[in-house]
Amino acid sequence: METIYLPEVRCKVSDGFTDRDITVSVTDERGREQFIHVLKSMVNKVSESFFLPVGVVNVDHRGGRVLIELPIEADSGANRMWIPFHSFRVESGVHA
Repeated sequence: METIYLPEVRCKVSDGFTDRDITVSVTDERGREQFIHVLKSMVNKVSESFFLPVGVVNVDHRGGRVLIELPIEADSGANRMWIPFHSFRVESGVHA
């Protein structure tokens, strides 16, 4: 069975500035959180988990991590961060 990772990372969601947006927190490989504000429609909910679509910049197979680009710049000014494989959404029902 082959594991297929989708370009979506696990995130935490909280209230935004308005009724239309939310604040999303993404945690990097070192446990640092980055916060961005996005429209509610940008985040996907699967069971009880939330996932934010991201851009994949580089994959480090040996390190088990991926350099991602957030859809907008984080409050800290960062827009790229290293994320471990286990933080990505896995496509269900995929068999090789």
